[in-house]
Amino acid sequence: MSSEPNRPSPGRLISQLLLEDADLKDIVVEFVAGLDGRLAELRQAFDRLDWEQLVTLAHRLKGAAGSYGYPDISRVCAGLERAFREHEASGFTDALAELTRLVDAARAGLPAEV
Repeated sequence: MSSEPNRPSPGRLISQLLLEDADLKDIVVEFVAGLDGRLAELRQAFDRLDWEQLVTLAHRLKGAAGSYGYPDISRVCAGLERAFREHEASGFTDALAELTRLVDAARAGLPAEV
């Protein structure tokens, strides 16, 4: 799985969508608020090694993260999706750790008035 776990994650990850249109703050905040739940779903599907569900969840998060302006999250999910399609799970723990760091950084990068 090529999640590049040694790649340093920023302390604050700011949505590219918000940089383009600050009026979209509410939907970006809602997306970021739901990321912990999405990671929990990935963990649960992984615990069952439900490959179909893992592919679906990684694919959906890849697309959503890209749409909401988080290409780094999308990149990690693309790697997960590729690996899951081949029933490869050896890099899941590292990828999940990177996703967790990126989610924390996305939360830290939200506007202060949130």
